[in-house]
Amino acid sequence: MRDARYTMKLTFKYPVYPTKTQERTLLKWLSHLCELQNSARHDRKVAWEAEGERVSCNDQEKKLKVAREKYADFREVPQDMQICTLERTDKAFEGFYRRWEKGAGKKGYPRHRKRIKSLTWKLRKYTKVVRRKTKDADKQRLRVRQNPIRETAWKHDRLKVPKLGEVKIYMHRPLQGDPKEVILVKKASGWYAHITCELPDTPKVEPTTAIAVDVGTTHYLTTSEGEKEDNPRWYREAEGLLHKHNQTMARRKKGSKRWQKSVHTTALHHERTANKRKDFIGKLVYKLFHHYENNVLVAEDLSVSNMVQNQHLSQSISDASWATFFKWCASIAERDGLHFHQVDPKNTSQTCSACGEKSQKKLSLAIRTFECQFCGNSLDRDHNAALNILFRAAAALRGERWVSTLYEARNKNEAQDEGLLNATQLLLFDAITSPSL
Repeated sequence: MRDARYTMKLTFKYPVYPTKTQERTLLKWLSHLCELQNSARHDRKVAWEAEGERVSCNDQEKKLKVAREKYADFREVPQDMQICTLERTDKAFEGFYRRWEKGAGKKGYPRHRKRIKSLTWKLRKYTKVVRRKTKDADKQRLRVRQNPIRETAWKHDRLKVPKLGEVKIYMHRPLQGDPKEVILVKKASGWYAHITCELPDTPKVEPTTAIAVDVGTTHYLTTSEGEKEDNPRWYREAEGLLHKHNQTMARRKKGSKRWQKSVHTTALHHERTANKRKDFIGKLVYKLFHHYENNVLVAEDLSVSNMVQNQHLSQSISDASWATFFKWCASIAERDGLHFHQVDPKNTSQTCSACGEKSQKKLSLAIRTFECQFCGNSLDRDHNAALNILFRAAAALRGERWVSTLYEARNKNEAQDEGLLNATQLLLFDAITSPSL
């Protein structure tokens, strides 16, 4: 039975340094698991097309048990990794069946994999006997998980990998919580271990100060206080060097050693660009919450997957990675006990933040200043949108959900009649709302 104290999951990423012999073994296991995943996919596909039946993960685990008894190459690979591969295939098919039953959008049938880049195994529990410090010396049995790390007195600790032994790992930060599973990932820059731990939930703080952000491509975001964050455009800056790497790869014979070297150089270039983007987003989210001392962050609930269909803005939107920004805002808020909410983005850029009237003419993206025809308010377009996002979120706080109605944000009496805990919840934003009311 799962311990109710541990409900939040946090993943710690560490670099690992296997020896050449260990790396050859790991690459061999990756090839085997890729074949196993494709075989499991083919088994499900044949059963569905021939008999219209769904193969469960339990059925395939039974076939795996028979294969391990019969074939030596199956016994060389840890069984935990093989079971995790079957569970990954089952998860992909469950998602496909769910989308197929809804009948909307792309079904996303699991595809044939040319290669996989990760090894996953779960940490099992064992019984630990603890002697109490009493006169009778009673024994207490506890169910604890295996510790995958063996600490040493040197720079590198040791990661215990099933059937491989101990691999060097650099623990630049200590683990927290109860380790649950380990994922070994192969990237262009080397091997990394992702250790998922279960942590107790952090209680939510009382919301006292809030800030809203409006994301964009000209500036990465604009806050409700008028501050702007420049857009680094990591992909645009690295586009010229990427073109050189692609030209070098195109000149070489496909499949040769020199071609493989250029492929690795290109992959390393993409990874460094992604790491720069992630570093920027992580520091920006931490800055909005902790440096600005806000415990509530509000943003728009954008459908980024639909927005990238715009052929003129798709590359800039993908380079900004708004979906990752929203995801990390929610993750850091959950980890630190803060609040992150998203509101309806409809007409946030077309509505005046001072009088609440919608612009009679739709503003194009080229117009960067919002000028209200009703009250004469003139404001930066993104700043005006950020204020509207804040006003929608400031309407009321019921439980952990902000009610986003622009009218309620300006009518304290009606918002109080709607069942608010107290009227002071609407006074959190007086510093911004008072000049415009």
